[in-house]
Amino acid sequence: MYRKELLLFPLLFFFLMGWLLIPTAQLKAQERDSVQTQVERDLERAIEEIDPEESDLDIEELLEYLQNLAGNPVNINRASVDDLLLIPGLNLRLAENIVQQRSRTPFTQVDDLLDVSGIGPATLGRIRPYIRVGSGLELGRDLYLNPRFWTSNSRFEGFSRYQRVLQEQEGFARPDSSGFLGSPVKYYQRYRYTSNYLSLNLTQEKDAGEELAGINAFDYNSWHIAVQNVGNLQSLVIGDYSVSVGQGLLLWSGGAFGKGRDVIRGVSKNERGVRPFTSAQEGIGFRGIAATYGNNLQVTGFYSNRNRTASLNDGGTVNFPTESGFHRTLSELERRNSLEQTTVGGRIRARIPYGFVGVSGFFNRFDRPVAAGIQPYQTYNFSGTDLSGYAADYRLLIGPAIAFGEFATTDNGGYGLLTGTEFELSDNSDVILSYRYYDKALQSIFGAGFGEQSGDPGNEEGFYIGFEHDLNEQISISAYLDQFRFPAPRFQTRQPTSGYDWLGYIEYTPFRELSLYALIRFQTKEEEYDSIDDFGRDIRLLGDNKRTGARFQAEYQVHPKVRLRTRFDMARTRDTIEDAAWGYLVFQDIRLTPRSNLKIDARITMFDTDDFSARLYQFENDLLYVLSNTVLFDQGQRMYIVVNYEPAEWLQLSLKAATTTYEDRSVISSGLNQINGNRRSDIGIQARVRF
Repeated sequence: MYRKELLLFPLLFFFLMGWLLIPTAQLKAQERDSVQTQVERDLERAIEEIDPEESDLDIEELLEYLQNLAGNPVNINRASVDDLLLIPGLNLRLAENIVQQRSRTPFTQVDDLLDVSGIGPATLGRIRPYIRVGSGLELGRDLYLNPRFWTSNSRFEGFSRYQRVLQEQEGFARPDSSGFLGSPVKYYQRYRYTSNYLSLNLTQEKDAGEELAGINAFDYNSWHIAVQNVGNLQSLVIGDYSVSVGQGLLLWSGGAFGKGRDVIRGVSKNERGVRPFTSAQEGIGFRGIAATYGNNLQVTGFYSNRNRTASLNDGGTVNFPTESGFHRTLSELERRNSLEQTTVGGRIRARIPYGFVGVSGFFNRFDRPVAAGIQPYQTYNFSGTDLSGYAADYRLLIGPAIAFGEFATTDNGGYGLLTGTEFELSDNSDVILSYRYYDKALQSIFGAGFGEQSGDPGNEEGFYIGFEHDLNEQISISAYLDQFRFPAPRFQTRQPTSGYDWLGYIEYTPFRELSLYALIRFQTKEEEYDSIDDFGRDIRLLGDNKRTGARFQAEYQVHPKVRLRTRFDMARTRDTIEDAAWGYLVFQDIRLTPRSNLKIDARITMFDTDDFSARLYQFENDLLYVLSNTVLFDQGQRMYIVVNYEPAEWLQLSLKAATTTYEDRSVISSGLNQINGNRRSDIGIQARVRF
């Protein structure tokens, strides 16, 4: 039986620690709000065009990455080019220019970056949350034995979070033998200590429906001990970690930007190397030990051994491990940790006068044979126990252009290539060209290359062109065109298909308090449909599935304490045999900051779609480290309110309450998640302490 007293322990612990310990220096509440607002904008730009119902990208890890980067800004007086490339909005050229500028004159304030070639007010505004100005002096090696060296700039952060659906779902109404075994509460807690050189973390989570028999019996536990930036030792992680290198064709487990409003920087990845893993996203990343050593020549090695959840098949095989992380029912528990996965790998990367070149590889072994599957789109999936992969990548600064690319291959004969060039046409114009070819047999089980299909790169060819131009200080325009094809069957098809996708975007900021933008996106993708030939036989033909989306948004800071945002979204879909389906969404939200330590976000959304194909989705404000990109379809309204209150510098309390009401439904969802009724309401409560 679920024991509520166990869940109260972390909150009581946080309050007790807060009264006993004296906090170190903190950012002012208004500054933190500005930083959080920019992180939200970066996340929205990254995921607003991604359908959460279809995507299997590591978006939660991207959220953690941006939040952690904002919480530990990069010192622009000490950062290497690698460190600067971690910042969204910076490319190789700008990073090199920053290093060259500070070698002449160290930065005394963040605004000094405006003196760097290529950095204007817009770029500085975007990167400001992730940077700081500090001393450029390096501490000597003789201080390594001094405890104060390791604890310099110490910070402790603790979380306790409760979330649940208020209506009863089918899985909780059934007996334990056929329904969910645990309570409807989703619970998360995290404790993390960081300094300039150390990181210690423990993350624990139980999903709604999972059992929690004791404080040490969470369904998911993630931990690490890490040392970073100590001389030539770039990183050493014991526990959970991610590896994100090259362009992601072979190894990328840290979330990534993709196609969207950022038409230039969503294509080319800036590698993050080995990083401690902190999120609760189960089924990704590695567990073991990893290290990177060196400066101009860096050597990385990693070893991982972890248990994965996989469905058992007759004959002793298993399906490829899942990433959902749900262990709520007896059948899900039977699959839990049923597959052992061992991975070893490495990387060598060299700094050359014009950029970076690197080679990577891995060997992976499962302790049971994995079955590829029997559907047409699964023909080239990985099967067996062993898999090896190798890749070579480059990022070069050549005159006015940045060239980037990666070639990867797996030992079954599959291969993949991504190459591209980013041009700086002028101080206010950029263009990017990119070509990708991912062989249908490429089995990049740890990859996340840029493309139309989400997830592991494979079975895709495409050409992408993106353009961005600032007409003046108030108006900017951007656009992309992506032509793609799938050489082999993909999900729900039995033959090769193709399509194209384009987006246009214009933003107008007549003055600092008002921002307007309009966006239009069109996609055509071939889909199969059933038909009958002249002889009465059933056949499957190809037809175009078209989707058009348009959006207008206005954001107005009507008062220093009041921000309004209005959005209108429209979608139109049509396939070969069905009539056009339409979808509409309009929302109005308001952000109030009546006091420096109190922020309130509220939104009401009205939506109306003909069917699921015309669905719309919206990025929402939520609790810290919680990602919310909500899918809306049919007809109804959604409302939410988020309250963030800081009664003390060391304590932040947050609440989110949301409800969705459908006008034309009496049942929501299906299976064990089914709700009998037309309303779904959610609530989340979170406490966070920082010292």
